[in-house]
Amino acid sequence: MLRRLRYVSFEELETWLHGSVRGLLEDIERKDGRVAVAIFPVAKPFIHGFNKDKELKLPNDSAGRIAHSLKNIERDLPKFVELSPRLESMRERKVKHIIFVDDFVGTGNRFYESWKTMVSPSIKSWCSRGWCKVWLLAFAAHKSGLSRVVHKVRPLSLDQVRVSLTIEKSFFLESEGMRTVLRKYGSPLGGEKQAMGYGGLASPVVFQYGCPNNVPLMFWLRPSRANRISWRPLFPNRSVADDVYPLFGQDLAREALPEELWVAGHHRLAVNILDQTSRHAESHQLLLVLGLMAKGHSLAKIRNIMVLGSAEFDAVLNVLKTGGLVDQNEAVTRFGRDILARTAKSKRKDVVIQEERNFFPSSFLGFQREA
Repeated sequence: MLRRLRYVSFEELETWLHGSVRGLLEDIERKDGRVAVAIFPVAKPFIHGFNKDKELKLPNDSAGRIAHSLKNIERDLPKFVELSPRLESMRERKVKHIIFVDDFVGTGNRFYESWKTMVSPSIKSWCSRGWCKVWLLAFAAHKSGLSRVVHKVRPLSLDQVRVSLTIEKSFFLESEGMRTVLRKYGSPLGGEKQAMGYGGLASPVVFQYGCPNNVPLMFWLRPSRANRISWRPLFPNRSVADDVYPLFGQDLAREALPEELWVAGHHRLAVNILDQTSRHAESHQLLLVLGLMAKGHSLAKIRNIMVLGSAEFDAVLNVLKTGGLVDQNEAVTRFGRDILARTAKSKRKDVVIQEERNFFPSSFLGFQREA
């Protein structure tokens, strides 16, 4: 399970943020010209009834990381784009597009609560009348959470949402064995209903700056003293210590390849790859997709197992199509099945030990051996 989690590094998130923001701005400019655009990081509501008259509390969740990254690229943004502008500035500049940026959408509650309590009624009125168009950018999102957001925030539609990694169903929930393990170790920590994490999503995504609470409890919840349970989670209280940073720089999926193929029924193929893991360093994703497709798995299920974004998965599938292993109807070709069969054949040769007679030299130190 640890090998199959998707570990998102600082660098990967920054790269996505720069590319997605620029891509959307280019699309807006191409369609509407250089109209005014406002960008906001999605943050948890921090103004409540009990503190509305107190000093404004700054966000301490992952929105702080997104806000910092956006601030970093603000200097290089076009002049018609403004980061977190005030209402008066938006009114004067006649903002036509509002972009909300988030790293992760789980249940969708955070974005909805942020929209409901932190967005000005004036802005909501502009959006409902069609004067402004709302966009949502997210690195990773569960499909159920996106559906909730679109349903609750009416100015937002699915075609105005751009996500790098969409999770239809966590691979944790696809396996009965994994569900059993998560319940066994998670239920004593927070109860059976909470064992799969907030919202029951069993999310497989962990960021280098923090673990979402939608990830199963056994990975991050530290038990209270009252529970009298001895448990040391990998990400205690959702923090990520520097001693686990190497997880975010490794390709752990390559090590999980034999097990995935074994579970899918490719037993000989899995054993052979296990013996020669280094030979498949560059082709492990191709072999896994090809092997799972050959066993009848749907593309959506395979993408969930691999925890890949649409663009990443499409790139792998395109290589298989270009190589003739998968046809245009997304079915494994005869050549593809032949490749799997050949890879499953063991390359090891049996070593035959032959009994040899004793060897006697004909001479030693210049002296000839007598007959």
